[in-house]
Amino acid sequence: MVTDDGRDDDLDTGVPDSDPRHIDPAGDLADAVEAGDLELELDDEQDVDELREFLERAEAGEFDADPSLEATVRIVRSLLNDVEE
Repeated sequence: MVTDDGRDDDLDTGVPDSDPRHIDPAGDLADAVEAGDLELELDDEQDVDELREFLERAEAGEFDADPSLEATVRIVRSLLNDVEE
């Protein structure tokens, strides 16, 4: 289907959680991590409790919201899910 601005929406499939007409490298990276297309591992020296604290603070709104923060939160959630499994 062609939109009013001439774009063909059928060709703009993009990735699941990202707008295909918006360049969002952080969001695309988070999509890949969540989908399991890109596997990350915590460094041996990374403190899991620090990640949990970051996640709690971010979800509580202690940081200014921006797309990079949201992507980072999604990646941290995925990492913590892997640790807990």
